[in-house]
Amino acid sequence: MPVAVDKFLASLTREGQPPQVCLVHGDLVLAVPAAERAAEALARGAGVPVESHRHPASLSPLLQDLRTFSLFASAKVLLAVDTAVFADRNAAAELIDDAQEALPFTGDPGRALSGRERQAASRLLQALHLFDVDPYAGPADRAISELPAWVLEGGKRGKGGSKRTKKQVDELRTGLVALLESARTEGLQGQGEGALAELTDLVRGGLPPGHCLVLAERTAVLAVGELESERGGGWQGLDLLAGELERQTGVAIATDALNELARRTLRKESAAGGRKGEGVDSDSTARLAGEYRKLAQLAGEGGKIDRKLVERSVEDRGEEDVWQLLDAISAGRPGEALDRLGRLIGSADDPLVARLTFFSLFASFCRHLTAIRGMMKVARVPAGESSFARFKDRLAPALQGAVPTGGKNPLAGIHPFRLHKAYLAASRLTDQFAARLPAELLDTEMQIKGESSEADVALGRLVARLCTAVAAGGAAARGAAPGRR
Repeated sequence: MPVAVDKFLASLTREGQPPQVCLVHGDLVLAVPAAERAAEALARGAGVPVESHRHPASLSPLLQDLRTFSLFASAKVLLAVDTAVFADRNAAAELIDDAQEALPFTGDPGRALSGRERQAASRLLQALHLFDVDPYAGPADRAISELPAWVLEGGKRGKGGSKRTKKQVDELRTGLVALLESARTEGLQGQGEGALAELTDLVRGGLPPGHCLVLAERTAVLAVGELESERGGGWQGLDLLAGELERQTGVAIATDALNELARRTLRKESAAGGRKGEGVDSDSTARLAGEYRKLAQLAGEGGKIDRKLVERSVEDRGEEDVWQLLDAISAGRPGEALDRLGRLIGSADDPLVARLTFFSLFASFCRHLTAIRGMMKVARVPAGESSFARFKDRLAPALQGAVPTGGKNPLAGIHPFRLHKAYLAASRLTDQFAARLPAELLDTEMQIKGESSEADVALGRLVARLCTAVAAGGAAARGAAPGRR
């Protein structure tokens, strides 16, 4: 459970021996400033400056420095940011994403690794350690080949939230082999179980008096909170982030402006294989923080960030919820549906993947509409039952029952809630439109997959036609039997 930073800092200044090791974990946008404040409080008490290390290649030299520095001075405070010493196998794909940031890497003979390349190499070495792969044993390509396939397919920064293709994985593997060979040449070790064990020994045995270590980590004691997605499109923990940014800038933000800023910037993280998780991509969290600071400068000292300022100053690169888009279609709201569709494709890192992914879901929805109209007719299911409870008990079994002509019912297995939403939309369609929908769907698919240079126009046209048909047939469909139109 998150601990209030001010309360924790107050505990550091009380009489008595301050803690020698402080771990602050959470989103780095929150964790880093909290760790900096903790380190500064400890340093003030000891009368020394803070020595900061961001993304160190190894934690061991820092721990050794703390042990031996007491021979030369009475106090020292070290701040280490994002060492990833607490990472587990679930974080391996993310470590490989970090390593990829230094690619393409040629590994020219005689050239020393740059700071960015050394950091990438340390992340690669740590990923290997997590799977008990000795980075120095045997050929470098064999060591890389021992990483599981899902690790190389992409973590949360996978392009467009989807896993890498086979070609991209092969290119990544080639670059990692070259990076590992150079890391071997320079004798890099990376974080492993040894570093964590060394840190554990340090906590148990203690440091020389006046010596302190503060860690700011994404993975792991002060928990400052993490952003997580909520059902319905909200973000849990957003108030904590806004509070920290207000403290840093001195400028507050209105609630509706904060929600709009989050909508335009935040994206869900992707787990192994490109699946969307409940957490928030740390890059998008950092973007929100950067945009907040920019808005604070525009608002000026003593001002307040309002929604208009956000809409005028922040590009919309947030994540669209595809299910809310489908809900807008099924409710017959063409304006909202087209806006959401444009945002879904326009904000994607890979518009082609986003377009095809949505079309796959949309095509399935359209086929269900046609199937529902057919089952309503043959099973004499009435239209427009708005009560989900009554629909689930009385109508859903008939819609998902056996097909009189034989064969598998395409509606079998659909969750009753999703089926109810599709049923309400199908209730508002005419039999003629429902019968024509598969042909229009096929025509749109052909245009999307190569027969048209305006794929988005073709997709938007079908979305608009379906929304309009649903909206126009709403009043007429209620209470009318499908076969009597």
